[in-house]
Amino acid sequence: MAKEKVKHLNGVLASFFAHTGHISKDDAKEISGLKEHEFEKAYEKAARISEKVMTTEGEKLDKFLKHFAKEIEEVMDNFGGKLFK
Repeated sequence: MAKEKVKHLNGVLASFFAHTGHISKDDAKEISGLKEHEFEKAYEKAARISEKVMTTEGEKLDKFLKHFAKEIEEVMDNFGGKLFK
């Protein structure tokens, strides 16, 4: 189960880089190691994060970290755990 959580988060992170033009969608899918259906979920999450980050004023990195941290918390909560115990 923990492996799948990490794969999902890896998929979101890699997909964010695809949305910002640094890598291709195919590269992001390969990096994630997810099956097509699961990768598409991660890719959609990354699209929402990317849109919020790219349209913000000021420190885009801070905005990215805030949104990615929320994704980490959500994934951990859905699987009944905390990243830091």
